[in-house]
Amino acid sequence: MNLRAVLFDVYGTLLKSSAGEIHPDPTLRALIEKAHAASPHPFPEVDIREIHAAMHPELSSNGIEQLAMEHEQAANPVTAMPGAVETLRELSSRGLKLGLISNAQFYTIPVLESCLGDSLANLGIDPDLRFFSYLERRAKPDVHLFEIARVRLLERGIQPHEVLYVGNDVRNDIDPANSCGFLTALFTGDDTSLRLHGRSLEESGASLILPRLPDLLLQSIPLF
Repeated sequence: MNLRAVLFDVYGTLLKSSAGEIHPDPTLRALIEKAHAASPHPFPEVDIREIHAAMHPELSSNGIEQLAMEHEQAANPVTAMPGAVETLRELSSRGLKLGLISNAQFYTIPVLESCLGDSLANLGIDPDLRFFSYLERRAKPDVHLFEIARVRLLERGIQPHEVLYVGNDVRNDIDPANSCGFLTALFTGDDTSLRLHGRSLEESGASLILPRLPDLLLQSIPLF
């Protein structure tokens, strides 16, 4: 694989996560659903700070962010995926451009840096190649984040077939990345976060199956 860039999902790929399995409290959920219903997009996203602010108008912006962080840590505790730091450092040392495409919130970067034990910049993740749902108000599996990434990479002279996207969800990750012409790797190393949506591995559409993140460091990565 003649790669020049590798982009990663965050939750369930770089971070071990229970995202999607723990539901927020009813009031929070109702406000999120109301915001989604008002969106013109098929897969809308919110900035969770606005939801908490609607619930707690007495709090300052700093207080809102603190509350949102505390809620997230309680509802969705995360840890670094085994091999994540090693993989990022080595890929960066080989000269590959690294980035992120994730359903995420304002706290995703500090949480990720805390779990990985270093800044994203030091780990080689380009600040201009980070594409988060809360900023665009559109979530995966919407192809929008991937299209923005494709354009950004083309501006750097990197073609879609030179890009590998790594994720744990065939619907949210593999399908939209494939539609943009990226190569895709389905990360299967964490049973609790793998999302096949009724498909087999053979039907996943991924260019390769990735049991361990450090398998990306092999001299020859087997195509599926």
